[in-house]
Amino acid sequence: MDTRLDCLSRLKVDQSTGRPAPHQPCLLLAIICEIQAGHIVSPRIPINTRLIARYHDIFETVTGERYRARPWMPIWALRNREGPTGKLWCPEYHQAVQGVADQLGQPKSIKQLEQRFEAAQLDPALFSALEDTTIAREACALLSSRYLSSNRQSHALLNAYLETAFASGEYEKAPELLAGEVRESDQDQARSAAFRSLVLEAYDYCCAASRRRFITPDFRFLVEAAHLIPFAVSQDDRPCNGLALTPDLHWAMDNHLIAPGTDRNWHVSPSVDELKDDNQWLWRLDNKPLVLPRDARFSPHDDGLAWRMDHLQR
Repeated sequence: MDTRLDCLSRLKVDQSTGRPAPHQPCLLLAIICEIQAGHIVSPRIPINTRLIARYHDIFETVTGERYRARPWMPIWALRNREGPTGKLWCPEYHQAVQGVADQLGQPKSIKQLEQRFEAAQLDPALFSALEDTTIAREACALLSSRYLSSNRQSHALLNAYLETAFASGEYEKAPELLAGEVRESDQDQARSAAFRSLVLEAYDYCCAASRRRFITPDFRFLVEAAHLIPFAVSQDDRPCNGLALTPDLHWAMDNHLIAPGTDRNWHVSPSVDELKDDNQWLWRLDNKPLVLPRDARFSPHDDGLAWRMDHLQR
């Protein structure tokens, strides 16, 4: 095993319940997955929605209790751990609170976490090791076996999650690979995960039609990743063939009641009776602009928009 990973075997985790507390290893696994997916590209780790949601996903996989994740605990606790060349983890305070940082102590809610920290510095030598896929897999195996293996079933679920995360990460780093025929079932799962991740992040978890954005306290998202040209037709999981939509509008689009057009506006099917009050939630969208992603590379392609307009109920 790479010696730079030795520090991961020396985490001081609470064992008052008779088994290691999962918080610190789950956060480290989330960081490894984000590095391997290309979303973390330097030792400065953004403490953002992506990372916190990933941490919740892993914590839920391990424990089955998403509500207990409490990300502020490991983000605070890891600052006292040693890495290969120095501190394993050094949280960075927002500029607005730097003057009183010494008085604040441990955050005790997600709100306090977001108000205080914007990023953290990971030991550079450890970051460099985790960029290598082989070493990153070794790190995951070490963390999962040492701290998260007391329950055989959840350990197996965690290993399956990590396999999918690594495979999905390869697609997230190269979205152009998401087009073309899927040959194996595990490839399908990885591609679907990459499609969802890239689309939701591109739209900042905001609906491309209604502009609604809601993230629950345990970091579940209101929006879903919807294909423009259905996957069964296109075999295309590239984010430019997707939109972030709330479930009701995803349903409406897939049933051809609404469609985004090449004019970048939404259109409502004339089959939807405009005079009925119950239909106003759809008609309010008519000719409203399509919300576009933050990254222009992922903007919906004209072929997909044209396909939707061609299939709008007349």
